[in-house]
Amino acid sequence: MTDWHYWVRIRENGRHLGAGFLVTRVFVLTAMHCLRQVSSEDARLEVELADGQVMSGRLCDSVKEVDLALIAIEGAHAFDLPLAPPTDWPRPQVRWSGAYCPPGENTQLSGRVTHAPINYGSAEGGEFKGIQLTVDQLLGDYSGYSGSPVDTDPVKSGRSDPFEREERPVVGILMEQQFTREDPATGSNVLVAASVRHAMDLFPHFSIDWLRNGGRAPGPQRAASQEPSEAAEEAAAQRAAREADVVLRSLRRWEEAGLITSTEAQEQRRRTLRQLGDGALGGDGDD
Repeated sequence: MTDWHYWVRIRENGRHLGAGFLVTRVFVLTAMHCLRQVSSEDARLEVELADGQVMSGRLCDSVKEVDLALIAIEGAHAFDLPLAPPTDWPRPQVRWSGAYCPPGENTQLSGRVTHAPINYGSAEGGEFKGIQLTVDQLLGDYSGYSGSPVDTDPVKSGRSDPFEREERPVVGILMEQQFTREDPATGSNVLVAASVRHAMDLFPHFSIDWLRNGGRAPGPQRAASQEPSEAAEEAAAQRAAREADVVLRSLRRWEEAGLITSTEAQEQRRRTLRQLGDGALGGDGDD
């Protein structure tokens, strides 16, 4: 594994589609336009990690108006997947970098965050919290890097934290390239990324309600009135176990931001541990 081992390449039947990254051990976040050429919304995708592991995945949710999509790795529990990367809100005037390279390329991108956060109008008609970046490597066309993660230097809290890690936090996902005014067909070295924290807020899979529902969230193929099958419930329980560390970090972040009270945070921690224990023992998670 490389130091930044959570980026992935996405393919269908051996054909490269684009990039993404493991926002958790189960879910890959990517730009929806990277999946524009898939054969169907239920197509089986190949997800290749930096170390060459290849897993099967399927599109499980999307927010098309802001060009974001989520891929669920099938049977994620059977793979030795890396921990999810730490995430952070974007900050202006800091250095950024990315370890991802498109197939056949050897150039890794880096540069500076010039404006963050910004309200950016997506080409799909919606608006997302974005990050404006400049790139040091003058390649002309950066489309092959769409969907890949944007890393910045970590901010230390100055206190002991069992969940704090030394890796560079992911702040964004590369989405679009700006074009020059002189020649609208010529790309500039200005890119726009979507804020990862904002992107995660758009998907129910990372919310407290998702945890309360036992890790079940509606996907594009499931109506709200449909009950999940036993296989889906089993898969949800496995996902919940994999997501425990992410949920606990999120609870701490929400508590510090004042989004939930300390009492609510403690109650959700207790629920998390109880649900995980009940799942391991075959219980139903009731009090």
